[in-house]
Amino acid sequence: MIFKVSKDRIVDNPSLEKLWEMSKELSIPNNLNLPLFHSKVKSRSAKFTQIYSASDPEVQRYITEVQDFIDSHNMIRVDTKVGDDCNCTFKVSLFVSSKYPHLAYMFKNNFFESNGRESGQINIVTIPEYPERKILVFPKESTEIILGSDYYGETKMAALRLAMYLAREQHGHFGLHAGSKAYNLKLGDDMKHFGVLIFGLSGTGKTTLTCALHDLKVPESVEIAQDDINFLNAEACAFGSERNFYVKTDSITSQPLLLAAVKEQGSILENVYVSPTGEIDFNNVSVSTNARAILPRVHIPFHSTSYDIGKVNVIFFNTRRDDIPPILRVNSPEKAAAVFGLGESTVTSADDPSKVGQSVRIVGFNPFIIEDPAKEINTFRKILKGKKFQAFIINTGWIGGRKKENKIMPQDTFYFVENALRGNIEFRDDPITGFGIPISSKEGDISKFDPMNFYSKVEYNKKMKALRDERKKFLESMGGVEKDIIDAI
Repeated sequence: MIFKVSKDRIVDNPSLEKLWEMSKELSIPNNLNLPLFHSKVKSRSAKFTQIYSASDPEVQRYITEVQDFIDSHNMIRVDTKVGDDCNCTFKVSLFVSSKYPHLAYMFKNNFFESNGRESGQINIVTIPEYPERKILVFPKESTEIILGSDYYGETKMAALRLAMYLAREQHGHFGLHAGSKAYNLKLGDDMKHFGVLIFGLSGTGKTTLTCALHDLKVPESVEIAQDDINFLNAEACAFGSERNFYVKTDSITSQPLLLAAVKEQGSILENVYVSPTGEIDFNNVSVSTNARAILPRVHIPFHSTSYDIGKVNVIFFNTRRDDIPPILRVNSPEKAAAVFGLGESTVTSADDPSKVGQSVRIVGFNPFIIEDPAKEINTFRKILKGKKFQAFIINTGWIGGRKKENKIMPQDTFYFVENALRGNIEFRDDPITGFGIPISSKEGDISKFDPMNFYSKVEYNKKMKALRDERKKFLESMGGVEKDIIDAI
């Protein structure tokens, strides 16, 4: 570790009960009697984040000042574990200023208990009262320093960012910003099991789709595993990383499953509005459009008995656009790797509230990749090559312009996802978009989602050609992305 921590200055691994006692006075009283905290910083500090080596001259001041702080202030340490009983787990030690015990409380609730059998060590130092906001990531030292931010999501993702890096560099696993679940569907006379990964930037419906039940009836079912980060091995088996979910709550009232779960004891709320009389209002986003909840996985009906889903054979890439149908079929490992590499969507309040709605491309739909994004893209294709899988782009945005009446609703998304899995949707390879477009469904009329209802053929051809040219330039700009992946788009 970069720092030394005196035993005289540390509260070492207090229990959850003790952490709650330390945090109580910071919690805002509310009608659900849940721990509820408001942070000064409301989202991740991406523009203040930088990768360093501990030997870099420009960080020596920060290292010295952080050591001085640790030497002169009381700290809390909690040891947790990223990953559950697979051969790729990491012990994570969080050191946080004692003035912010709720961050330690949330961290301990979010992750697994350390058992001493982890395959690596990660250290996180969080000092919210530091006068400057600065996030320093030290991959080689497996350490991250969070200065000037009391937003819990920053601390959570510090652990997962480094875990994904170590998984790739040291253990031959691949960290993915993706939810995971399994579908058990009856197709004809047979039951079919689908292991599913769901990619998407924060705010694009990844958690919503991960937790969707689709009103399935016995013997059909879903098994909900993870909502944020998974590890994938060379055999395309997925392993979970977190004990509980960390969900956005701004639209939770439209999701009965999550709404019921978030009200259960054991949930922890962050930046959720509370009225002067103590009433929680999830729809009121005046505190933050990025309000969150740590949601105990056990409160979610149909949660998987395992955090691992085994073999992945279906991939959904969530995006938000206003010019493509609710679903497109991706028909090759090269195309899937290209879509993964493009990571297309729009900025959400979880990333930068000042840029909400702007187009964005982030490799792997993962803003936490450390070094060599081209390697991530090529590795993804390598894992898929020779495997039996299906892949689809899911548009959770609009069709024909960003108007309320053009919004693709969650029930539309659930319809297309379920019927694609059942094989009920007929796709036609489309040279204009470069993907398979839906032309009919056995379960209903989908013609209202045809882009040609909103664009002339000439206009749409021009729009899609410009888009494909942009995509190729983006992939080429990284250097190192294999040519057949770029050509596939």
